[in-house]
Amino acid sequence: MVPFPSSQPSTSGTSRARRLQRFIVLGAAAGIFAISAIVAVASIVPLYQRLKEAEERNLDFAARTRTLTVEEFLARIKDVALQIASRTRARSLLAAYNQGDSDRQEYVTATAPMLRDAIAQSPAVVGISRLDRQGRLAASFGRTIPEGLWLLPPPGEAEARVSNPVEIDGDTYLVVGAPIVDPNSNNRVGTDIVLFDIADLERIITDYTGLGQTGETVLGTAQLGAAEAFFPLRDGAETLSPALAAALQKGATGEAGQQTGDGEAAIAFSPIAESNWAIAVKMDRQELFASVDALLWRMAAAIAGLSLLGTAGAVLLLRPLVRQLTGQTEALENQVRENETLLHERTAALKEERHRRELLQEALTQLEELRSSARQVAEGAAVAGNGADRALQLSQQGNTATDRALAEMAALQESTHALGDRSRQLGDSARQVGVVAALVGELAGQTNMLALNAAVEAVRAGERGKGFSVVAAEIRALADRSGQSARKITELLTDIQTAIEGVTKAVETGTRSADSSRDRLQEAVAALEGVRQAIDEVSVSSQQISRSTREQATAIEQVVGAIEQV
Repeated sequence: MVPFPSSQPSTSGTSRARRLQRFIVLGAAAGIFAISAIVAVASIVPLYQRLKEAEERNLDFAARTRTLTVEEFLARIKDVALQIASRTRARSLLAAYNQGDSDRQEYVTATAPMLRDAIAQSPAVVGISRLDRQGRLAASFGRTIPEGLWLLPPPGEAEARVSNPVEIDGDTYLVVGAPIVDPNSNNRVGTDIVLFDIADLERIITDYTGLGQTGETVLGTAQLGAAEAFFPLRDGAETLSPALAAALQKGATGEAGQQTGDGEAAIAFSPIAESNWAIAVKMDRQELFASVDALLWRMAAAIAGLSLLGTAGAVLLLRPLVRQLTGQTEALENQVRENETLLHERTAALKEERHRRELLQEALTQLEELRSSARQVAEGAAVAGNGADRALQLSQQGNTATDRALAEMAALQESTHALGDRSRQLGDSARQVGVVAALVGELAGQTNMLALNAAVEAVRAGERGKGFSVVAAEIRALADRSGQSARKITELLTDIQTAIEGVTKAVETGTRSADSSRDRLQEAVAALEGVRQAIDEVSVSSQQISRSTREQATAIEQVVGAIEQV
């Protein structure tokens, strides 16, 4: 391995130091900028969410403001209608008319100045129709109100009622029904049907201040599940979108809140108090959050600029420190290279020495294993030689025993043959005895017949034949006993012949077994002779192996001793 020069830094070391310098400066700059970006994002994101929530609350506030304005308008026209209905003079004239104290013409003439004055004092009032106690028209001034549009408050109610916008001769109005109540008796004496111009309400609804270019205010109601807008939309359309219709339906039931509209629109809705009206304010979300987005971009640009300035300042501060660090790093690199050269040389020498030691140790281990195995082989060969000697002795003893067994087997075979001959002779003798027993039986039968004949003759002889009769009876008894003995001898001979036949068969079987056993013993003798010869050869070989292994073990021990000395 060629060592690096240690007198001065190399070109590659200088370029490496410069790369390290650039890496540290750029890494520090990137880290500072990344930390600034993370801090900015962690700060801006919650602020952005709060600003968006504030804009959504502003939309709710716009809906609520318009709701209050509409409620104030409705309350004002109700108050105007109740003020017209509460004039004492007009109420007294209507009570007299109800009682029949004056006819209709007289009532109209007496009431006309007061009702015309009411119309003149309230620019929004365009017509008044006064009804009597039975709900019939008593007087009418200004714009005529069709009977089908009259709005009568329920009996016993003292508050005014406002209808939905109605159209009369192409113009849109609001109809307000105000009860005329006698304060003394609290009885209703009639009803004023007041027709109001809706222009003020329309100006409230069409005022899009603060709603930008996409803002929309819808005033309407929901009847039978269908939403209806009282005025055309900003773009002139009269059909509500599903989202606006749903918002009006919720507001008409008394709910207030926000919901997402069609596309990217946000809708805030609110109910109108004491009516079935509702108001909904819609605005495009992009325009709704436009100011927030612009503020966000300005803040992001400002933070990015500040981060870049901070990063540039940090780089200017770090560059001299990094130069000093790189100089020290180069000096350390030179020392490290010198140390590496020495370390490589020492490492190579140590590796070579360790390699030699490992080779010697491995050779020593192998020789030790070889010595142990040689000893084991020598011991095994000695054991095998001893076993072969014992096996040879045993095989010789086996040959001697088989020779004796063959001799005894030959003697047993001769005895068996002799026993077979004697059993056959005994069978012949038994057959001859049987013949004699048969002759004795025949003789006993004949003697019995002669005794019977003698007894007959003695009977014939009378007194002279009595002695002969006694002799004849004895002869007959002797003949009977002789016949019984002959039968017993025959039975015994039968059993003896059966036993002799069994013995003869057993002797024949034993003779065949003895012949077969002798043949097997002869074969065993031949096999034992072959085994003896093989064992003799194994004994000679094991002795030679034992001598060789002992010599090898001695040589290996000498080699191991020499290596251990090395």
